[in-house]
Amino acid sequence: MPLFGSFRIGRWFGFPIRIDFSWFPIAALVIWTFTTREFPRALPFYPSSTYLAMGTAAALLFFLSVVLHELGHALAGRARGVEVEHITLFIFGGIAQARDEARRPLDEFLLTAAGPLASVALAAAFHGGRVAAEAWAAPAPVVTVLGFLALLNFVLAVFNMIPGFPLDGGRIFRSIVWAVTGDLVKATRWATQGGRLFGGALIVLGLFNLSRGQFISGVWAAFIGWFVVNAASSSLRHFELRTLLRRIPVARVMNPRPRMIEAAMPVERAISDYFLRGREEAYPVERDGGLIGVVEARAVSAVPENARATTPVSAVARPVEEFPSARPDESLAEALFRIRIQVSYLLVIENGFVVGALDPREVSARVQRLQRMGLVSLGPPPAKSA
Repeated sequence: MPLFGSFRIGRWFGFPIRIDFSWFPIAALVIWTFTTREFPRALPFYPSSTYLAMGTAAALLFFLSVVLHELGHALAGRARGVEVEHITLFIFGGIAQARDEARRPLDEFLLTAAGPLASVALAAAFHGGRVAAEAWAAPAPVVTVLGFLALLNFVLAVFNMIPGFPLDGGRIFRSIVWAVTGDLVKATRWATQGGRLFGGALIVLGLFNLSRGQFISGVWAAFIGWFVVNAASSSLRHFELRTLLRRIPVARVMNPRPRMIEAAMPVERAISDYFLRGREEAYPVERDGGLIGVVEARAVSAVPENARATTPVSAVARPVEEFPSARPDESLAEALFRIRIQVSYLLVIENGFVVGALDPREVSARVQRLQRMGLVSLGPPPAKSA
């Protein structure tokens, strides 16, 4: 799961590829490890420039392999109707960020298995390349790098198949439990427990290696174990929240009938009568009874003070076509997915009329209130009456 923010580097098969800033230190560490330890040990008596070239090439090709592993998930998800928003490289590998959970256990199984299968295919391809390079008498560094990448991809596939959530093996285990019990919440909790146990075992192994003086392997094992434990717990919390949000219609948490601002109203009056008196960060803007846009607090505050009395709200409002909206009967999870950093407000529209507004700052408190009152839970959804 990304940690420090990311930026986009391109798009493959329609999926945006992003790099989290946490990826850069791990990339530097991987290149350093390959250059100063792994390749000198596997192929001694070569100049340091050769090891640097080998380490850089191997690291870049390995990270490309991680992207292809995640691309396997994304393409399989697309085929099974699960929308993947983007693929991100970060400190511990990569993640294909899906918009929602799979709808059926079989979908979960197939889209998850596609990742390790891609890694196995890459391992076979690099192994075949190594064999061909040896047959053609290619330079020893080329043969070594290809063989090393074959091993790394095979290890990546095996590591991911460990049955602990959120690893691929944990997700496959979850799909099986889900198919048997019919309860996705229970299956996720079981798989999460497996992830915690596996992460705990890695921490113990790391501490054991440290006690034997194996500093690097000990630190790596303990660090990865700590990450897996935290990722398992975080993934469970995220899943439970998303499950709750799917069960809550927008109408239950929206602000009904938000105040409208006339398009011709001066910005100065909008600030004094609306933004200073109310808690909202944005208001719908109307002209002749029709919705034309939304004006946000940051837009009116950007107007110079000496121009606020003569500047109409319509001059700084965003067109309604550019603003996300929701229906009152759709799930909160679907509605919140449309909200991005640049948008602080969601209009709720029914039959062409604004019937409410959704403020993401208030969603958490209102969901907690519904839980306290017993109106929504993580248990099996109530059966629909005939």
